[in-house]
Amino acid sequence: MVHISMPSAESRQNFGDEGDRLADMTATVERRLVSATWTLRRLPDRERSFMRMRTMMWPEGAQTPGTYAPAGMSYMQARRRIRIEPQEIDAMQPALDMLPLLPDVADRQILFWAAWHQDGEVSAKIPWAKVRRSLGADLSRWTLKRRNDNGLKWLAQIVLAQA
Repeated sequence: MVHISMPSAESRQNFGDEGDRLADMTATVERRLVSATWTLRRLPDRERSFMRMRTMMWPEGAQTPGTYAPAGMSYMQARRRIRIEPQEIDAMQPALDMLPLLPDVADRQILFWAAWHQDGEVSAKIPWAKVRRSLGADLSRWTLKRRNDNGLKWLAQIVLAQA
């Protein structure tokens, strides 16, 4: 006869602490990925600026700073123009280097595009339609959400195991 004992209050408390640590680390991993992709989006595209300047003729260039009429800027455009700090660039690469720790390539892509489409701020509602378009996959938003959550938990467990 097999005797199954109920877990003690102490072991339940330890399990609760582990669950809290995992949830905190999952949120930290997601925040770092969102920050890294936002930094990546704001890096200057040297080729695009070179190609634009190649088509400009010298007399058509602006002679004074007031030549162009002031144009309104959206909140997103203003956020994109904020100067990137060196600390953001230094934190970007280690965060993106966590993605290859996921065993499935599709899960890596889901986590990357989910972080990319959050526009630099962790949001409760990820635009799964945009993620689906970026992936080019025909997955439901529930499947994308489940795989994103499982991937974040996987990475959080790896980080906790190394700590």
